[in-house]
Amino acid sequence: MAGMDEREIIREILNGNLDAYEKIVNRYSTQITNLCYRYLFSVEEARDATQDVFIKAYHGLKNWEPKAQFNTWLYRIAINHCLNLVRRRNIIKFQSLDNQVNNKVLLKTGPFTESAPGEDKLVVEQNEKRIKNYINRLPENQRHVIILYFYQQMSYKEIADVLKISLSSVESRLFRAKKKLAKIISKVNK
Repeated sequence: MAGMDEREIIREILNGNLDAYEKIVNRYSTQITNLCYRYLFSVEEARDATQDVFIKAYHGLKNWEPKAQFNTWLYRIAINHCLNLVRRRNIIKFQSLDNQVNNKVLLKTGPFTESAPGEDKLVVEQNEKRIKNYINRLPENQRHVIILYFYQQMSYKEIADVLKISLSSVESRLFRAKKKLAKIISKVNK
């Protein structure tokens, strides 16, 4: 099965080769766990959610359209699952923040990424907490594009496919989200 593309692996799974699903899990588990973390802000909950996402994906595999990108379909399942968990918890926390956020910080921090050489783990954790709180202040639709663009490093096209919106909607939501983040940061820093 080495070198098989996703469509071939999925065909194997649908034909009864359950071991082939491990290839899919291994290929996407870190990305899905990171995505879940961005919504749940708990490493343990993110790992549990990741397992749930892969179970849902396995059971829904017969409904996947081969013309669609598999990772887009899987991300959509993960986002929907996490949103349902968040809605069930019904927890929204707003905290005061004191550091400016920038693209480099957004890209390099996270529970499943290595800290930069010489960077204090506590500083990284504090930055992660501040960024989380900034992002929590965004409307849900803007939060989605920020998470997918900065943390998952998806292209505008991939984001549009995952969220089932137009490219221009991705662009405008990302623009508005960045603008709103800047406004939040400026208020906190006054």
